[in-house]
Amino acid sequence: MPVSEPTDTHRELALALHDLSWRIARFGPAQVGLEPLPASELAVLRAVIEEPGRSVSEVAAATNMQSSNVSTAVRGLMDRGLLDKRADARDRRVSLLEPTARALAERDAIENAIAGSVSAALTELPAAAVEALVAAIPALRALTTQVAPSLTGRAGAAQRGA
Repeated sequence: MPVSEPTDTHRELALALHDLSWRIARFGPAQVGLEPLPASELAVLRAVIEEPGRSVSEVAAATNMQSSNVSTAVRGLMDRGLLDKRADARDRRVSLLEPTARALAERDAIENAIAGSVSAALTELPAAAVEALVAAIPALRALTTQVAPSLTGRAGAAQRGA
């Protein structure tokens, strides 16, 4: 898959989205008195919450991380009381990952804090800017689904020496 060069506008959009995402990820937990998770643990936890019952290998594939890095993140998340493991009934050698009730409650608290802070920030913007952002929600969701496969394809090509 050829990699197209980003236009200045695309680059600006990508960097603005990255900055917004980073700020939300860093400041959301702090708003409810929680310590932000390292990026690797956050990625693993989000993957498990998105689809409980995944194995370490499945989470590694979903997050484009090495299995050893996922295992390290899982240990950290288990130590924090955010993940549980259970043996797969079909293959007792495989552990399946589940979010704990604490993880789900903290996720809800963080998401509520994020929604509240973004809502407060939106009230400070001109109405036209808010309308443009709201109208962009479907496009942003579509972009979200396209980014991961796109980045994974490029990473895989780079790892193969392409």
